[in-house]
Amino acid sequence: MELLWALFVVASHGGLFVVAAWSAWVGYRQRARRPGFNRWHLGAAVAAALGIAAIYGWQQLGLAMRGAITG
Repeated sequence: MELLWALFVVASHGGLFVVAAWSAWVGYRQRARRPGFNRWHLGAAVAAALGIAAIYGWQQLGLAMRGAITG
């Protein structure tokens, strides 16, 4: 059951990781034409951070629903 839950979470929030990978690739291609600050790399970092935060949030929600977190 844990594997299915993990697969669901990754599949539902995987779009953020796809956006991060795509932004990083576009930033890499843009860097050849225009060196310096690259907003595409910043966008990739933000999308990846949001994906990680979403997965962490789902894990914490799952733990709270099972009663594993006591407060």
